[in-house]
Amino acid sequence: MAAKKTVTLNASEKIKCLKCGKTKMPSTKNFYENVNPLFNSEKFEVCKECINNYIGEKGSEGYTDRVKLVLAMLDKPFIGDQWVSREEDWAKYIPQVSSFPQYKGMSFKDSTFLLSGNINKPSPLMNDEVEPISDPNLYELTKYWGRGYSNEDYLYLEEEKVKLMSSFECPDYGMEMIMRDICFINLEIEKVRQEQKANGSKEISNLIKTRSDLMNDAKMKPIQATGAEANDQISFGVLVKKWENERPIPQGLDDEMKNYIDTFMVGHLAKMEGLNNEMTEKYEKALSEYTIDFEELNKNKEYDDD
Repeated sequence: MAAKKTVTLNASEKIKCLKCGKTKMPSTKNFYENVNPLFNSEKFEVCKECINNYIGEKGSEGYTDRVKLVLAMLDKPFIGDQWVSREEDWAKYIPQVSSFPQYKGMSFKDSTFLLSGNINKPSPLMNDEVEPISDPNLYELTKYWGRGYSNEDYLYLEEEKVKLMSSFECPDYGMEMIMRDICFINLEIEKVRQEQKANGSKEISNLIKTRSDLMNDAKMKPIQATGAEANDQISFGVLVKKWENERPIPQGLDDEMKNYIDTFMVGHLAKMEGLNNEMTEKYEKALSEYTIDFEELNKNKEYDDD
């Protein structure tokens, strides 16, 4: 099979859109990258504007089928669970499959078409049968991480997720997606290291930079952590010591609390043990305000009778 010959464009050389006929600069703003072996240009020669116009409004009749057709022409995968997680929105989905490392090297033949009811069904654009997922645990993993990974990959991703979730707060879906992408990048780095590719160091450096950018966006880097954020990552004993040094309890309140404990707890226990000391005296004195003296009450009654 002959190797694909790609026409390299100069930065200033414009491309004429095959649909609208307009000439535009070959930037990622105007054209998608071309990976389809049927075309020999670096860019897919239908502009993004024409593609978006063809796909139409989200939720319109035939919207998803038009998305699949465009992905087939671009030779990009349609990942059913990711399509759902991106709110079935082309504008949110295409940047993910175009730039995220976990989809690198995937083409339309790697597509999975996940429909409602936990059933995988072949798309009209695909003739190959897709085996349904029967294991509930596996289904949950593939629903979150996507299909096509080994059991070891899923285990690694889950462990990375637990580490991130236990180290940083995850207040919303946006933060969860960033953490999820970081897990995928960590998995990709681990695979490159194990494969020991010739250009592995460069690939790892690019992945680490991507991870660093994501962590920077989420303010997850150590240099960005505030004192309040750091409190969530230290032991309870260290946190108490920090509070005692920085925000000690006022002495007056401490004395009042100590007096309360000595009187009603220590004094009560001392009286139960039959002791007669300073604590029991404090306890009896404190209770005297709420105690009825029957001898005094009887004396007053006799005096009233006379």
